[in-house]
Amino acid sequence: MFSDCCRLLGRGSMFVFSHRQFTQLLDVDHSWKADLLLDIGAGDGAVTEVMDRHFRSVHVTEISPIMRRVLAGKGYEVLDAHKWMEKKELYDVISCLNVLDRCDCPLALLENMKNSLKIGTGRLILAMVLPVKQYVESGK
Repeated sequence: MFSDCCRLLGRGSMFVFSHRQFTQLLDVDHSWKADLLLDIGAGDGAVTEVMDRHFRSVHVTEISPIMRRVLAGKGYEVLDAHKWMEKKELYDVISCLNVLDRCDCPLALLENMKNSLKIGTGRLILAMVLPVKQYVESGK
């Protein structure tokens, strides 16, 4: 798969926000700590690393087998990208960055994220490339 080759070569790593921007986005200070983060489509984990210091546990999903190994090597709990919601965990924060345009069921993904956030305090960080041009690597 072409994208796996790019990722192995260190190409395509994503910058979305700095640590300072992340804390501003959530309106928390640098010492804020929560229990559980889910980073959907974590790629090489570069963005996950910006967020992980604020969580006691970090779960990630990723389609690429190579990147799943990279993420596991960084100490993250790697969940199946199609079955993570079956775990019935409630997350403090779910990050879904540039994934909705790459999955075959974006509305189902949004519903699963909504149902997996802690009621009242859970936060979703969502980023999308606009204009949306669906490109599905795995699925229909």
